Amino acid sequence: MRPLYLKIENFKSYGENFNEIDFKNIKVACIVGKNGNGKSSIAEAITWALFGEFERLQTGRRGKISETEYINSHKDYMQVEFEFEIDKFVYRVVRRLDRRGKKYLSLFIKKNDVLIPISEANYTQTQNRLERILGIDFNVFLHSAYLSQKRTEDFLLSSPEERREILAKILNLGVYDRINELAKEKKKEKKMMLDLKIKESEEKLKLTSEEESIKTSILELEEKSKKITDELDTLKNELNNLVFQKYEIEQNLKSIEEKKREREEIRRKHESIKQKIEDSKKELTKIEDELKSESEITLKAREYEILKNNLEALEKEYNTFVKLKNDIALIEKEISGKIEQKKIFEKSVKETTEKLSRENSELSKYEEELKKSEIEISNVEKELEKIKGLKQELEEKRDEITKIEKFLEVVDSKLKELATNYKLIESNKGKCPVCLRRIDGDEEKEHIKREIASQGKEYKEKKEKLNIKLSSLKKQYQELEEKVKQEEVLRTKEKKLHGAYENLKAKVEQKKQNIRNLQDSIFNDEQNIKACEQEVIKLELRLKDLKDDLNKLNFDEENYNILLQKVKELEVYQNLLKTIEINKVKAENLRNHILEYQKEEDELSKKIQEIDRELSDMLSQSSAEKLSKIKSDINSCEIKISRLQEDLNSILKEIGIFEQKLSQIKEAKKKLLVLEKEIEEIKKEIEIYDIIIDITGPDGIKNEIIANTLPLVRDEANRLLKLLTNGAFSIDFKTQKEMASGKTIETLQIEISDKNGTRNYELFSGGELFRINFAIRIALAKVLLKRAGASIRMLILDEGFGSQDEEGKDHIIECLNQIKDQFDTILVITHIEDLMDAFDQKIIVKKDIEGSKIFVV
Repeated sequence: MRPLYLKIENFKSYGENFNEIDFKNIKVACIVGKNGNGKSSIAEAITWALFGEFERLQTGRRGKISETEYINSHKDYMQVEFEFEIDKFVYRVVRRLDRRGKKYLSLFIKKNDVLIPISEANYTQTQNRLERILGIDFNVFLHSAYLSQKRTEDFLLSSPEERREILAKILNLGVYDRINELAKEKKKEKKMMLDLKIKESEEKLKLTSEEESIKTSILELEEKSKKITDELDTLKNELNNLVFQKYEIEQNLKSIEEKKREREEIRRKHESIKQKIEDSKKELTKIEDELKSESEITLKAREYEILKNNLEALEKEYNTFVKLKNDIALIEKEISGKIEQKKIFEKSVKETTEKLSRENSELSKYEEELKKSEIEISNVEKELEKIKGLKQELEEKRDEITKIEKFLEVVDSKLKELATNYKLIESNKGKCPVCLRRIDGDEEKEHIKREIASQGKEYKEKKEKLNIKLSSLKKQYQELEEKVKQEEVLRTKEKKLHGAYENLKAKVEQKKQNIRNLQDSIFNDEQNIKACEQEVIKLELRLKDLKDDLNKLNFDEENYNILLQKVKELEVYQNLLKTIEINKVKAENLRNHILEYQKEEDELSKKIQEIDRELSDMLSQSSAEKLSKIKSDINSCEIKISRLQEDLNSILKEIGIFEQKLSQIKEAKKKLLVLEKEIEEIKKEIEIYDIIIDITGPDGIKNEIIANTLPLVRDEANRLLKLLTNGAFSIDFKTQKEMASGKTIETLQIEISDKNGTRNYELFSGGELFRINFAIRIALAKVLLKRAGASIRMLILDEGFGSQDEEGKDHIIECLNQIKDQFDTILVITHIEDLMDAFDQKIIVKKDIEGSKIFVV
């Protein structure tokens, strides 16, 4: 994997600007900056973009923290874009996390500078595809491509026993421990299952041994069942006969009850008719009493008719009177409303006039500022016009300088040619520079030498003049260049002034529009005031006319109200007169109803007498005593049947239980065959798990991998250590240690050899130890990548170089130069200034109030 591009947004101390790195032209670079500026955050951002994980969250050394704590405290999300090349394909990953904890992951492949999405259906599936492309997981990346001093110390400064466990973790051998634990768990499960199967098999065998005794019990119970069934059939026939006799007697009794109900119903009707006759007579007496006041009610009704006619004659005048009074009240209310409206418009005119005054004042102020802005813009444009002329002059100076430099090259070439000819003629090997013939004689030789010297002098004088002129032109060019550099400042100023000018123009226009709107508002309000005044005058004239009409009408409202009250009082007699007529009809109807009711009463009395005679005949034939005896016999028979049925059910239930057991025995025989086969299979599986536990145990495959890996790490580390220590040190690994008891334990000791002999790693300190650590970790990283088969050709070193002297630092730089061809990109994170100078390429990280910023130099 070769990094191509990185963009960080709101990640830890980074914001949204100055947060991009183009890696395309970076081979070996140092990431520099003060502590806390965000150097290591660049490496963390790359790691998070690729794997969505943080090492600090893995180790848990900081307590319980959340991914969202990595988001810039002033922002709601963080995002990292990382583009890389692997196996000649370019990929881009975009990972985002918001404050709510919502995660987003997008994956693209780049073809012809076009990003083509290759994300999967969800976040987890996309992450799995990304790791398949990379060929490594988070753990391998941390120990191969991203090396930090902390992880180096965890590995190298641990005890030999702990170091072996850490190496196993680095080599991702924990998977074998998990397999071992899983195999043990599975073996335990299988043993438990085996015990259960054996126990179940024993239970099935026990069940099959009871088969013969169960069959004998079933035969005995079936014989008992047959005897009870015969006895039950006899009792049921006897019960059916008794039930039929009971039915016939009950039907006779039912007919008697129906006659009784019929007599009771007729009796109720007879009583109802008698009550109706009595009620009708009472009502008739009451109506006859009311009819006695007929003459008085008739007189009052006639008086009502006369007064009602008088009231109707006054009704028209009364309606006119009420209408005039209502119209007067409405107009008075309307006049009052118009006066209030006028006051509101007058207040609005006053307030709008004050606003207009303020707007005029502000308009004058903005117009004055606009004039000043126009003058400033004009001045800047004049300056830019001057620079335009200077740029043209600059181009002319550049052309002139180029011509002189080319001419100087010709003069230098000519001087060299003359010097060469002079030396050749001096050594008698030259030819005439004009005719190219060989020169004979000293006189001719001297003559040509003088000619060459004369030409050389002329060319030297020309060169001196040209150099003086060139120097003067260059000085003028530099002066012009400095002046032209002001163009960008002036352009910025011009843009800013134009922006301010347009803003002022907009404000002036807005103020003018506001003034026009306010003037229109004042005009409209004044028009509304005049309209209100005219409306009030019209309404007052209308009010005067209505009052005159009311006076002319001269209506006596009090007399009208007295007459109205009297009519209302007499209106009841009109209704009473109608009631008298109705009552006359009712009285006649009641007399007719009384005659009909009396006739119906006589008929019902006759029916009651007939039913009494029929009931007397039916009761003489009653068989109540017989019914009582039959019921007793039925009850006794049902009790016997119930007891026998219970006995039969009990026997059948026992038979059912024994038959169910026989069925279970049959199934148990089949199950025994299956269980025997399953027990054999489980025993074989337990044997397989025993083999897996041995292979993945402490003396198994992990030892083999570590034993095969350590020689590769040792050889690579010694190659690097030779460079770092001028061949003074070499290392070796010991993987076993003999205890005082004679027992051998697995360990990982590092032995260092130098001119004084061999010492254990733990006996070294300072700068030498750092170089040993550095060599081992680089070697381990390279072996890891080779073992994973990944194309990760990037190395990030977040190492501490503070313990190194000048020579040690030089060796480290030399070592980096030695290994740089094995990686596409090497990034070294440091804050040591004299180490920074050793790198041609630097990624500088600075931090201000806006956050961390990246500068590539």
